[in-house]
Amino acid sequence: MSDAPRPPEPEDTPSEDELRRISMPARLRRAPRFGRVVGTGVTAGFVAGALCGLLLPNSTGVGRGMVAILVGLGFALIGGMVTGLIAIGLDRGTPRYLKTAPASAWPPPAPGDAAADSAPASAAGEPATPSTPDEERR
Repeated sequence: MSDAPRPPEPEDTPSEDELRRISMPARLRRAPRFGRVVGTGVTAGFVAGALCGLLLPNSTGVGRGMVAILVGLGFALIGGMVTGLIAIGLDRGTPRYLKTAPASAWPPPAPGDAAADSAPASAAGEPATPSTPDEERR
């Protein structure tokens, strides 16, 4: 046997009541993420335009590479605008209550915050229940 310190044994699985007490309510977000949607459109447009510029006949003197880049940039602009319009259309159809999270749910107040210090104690005069496992260990 070694004299090296052993890592602490894992604690037992918390009870269902404990899990309910420390869990945060989740909300499904149905609104599109605009940056990702538009970025996908720009990328797809650039690839399509670059392929058109490389594969289709070319009668300019600047070369296929330059034509592929310029046509790719033009298609990227069009792809970004089209997917942006699609994202706006999807967003307008999403109810407002699904787009926003309740203000009181997250983030929890940090220890030492004025809001955390002014939290009322329980009716029995005991301190309020800790909201995170770190606070529980203190």
